[in-house]
Amino acid sequence: MVQQKSNNTGWSWLALLIGPFWYLSNGLTKKGLFLLAIALFSVGLGAPFVWVYCAVRGKSDLYERQLFDKTRFDVSKI
Repeated sequence: MVQQKSNNTGWSWLALLIGPFWYLSNGLTKKGLFLLAIALFSVGLGAPFVWVYCAVRGKSDLYERQLFDKTRFDVSKI
């Protein structure tokens, strides 16, 4: 049986190009601000590491957030 690769993980070129701003534009505000703070407060030395992290983990973080939102119990609908 051939296993298909999930589109929810892996490298994201767009996240590599815009880094933490990709997180902010996809609704991952807290993590995006945290990554941006790391890049800024390290006087730019941490920026390449932050951008590569965004490229590697961006899709996975977004997928995990979507799963969390989908499985969260909404009390207001009762």
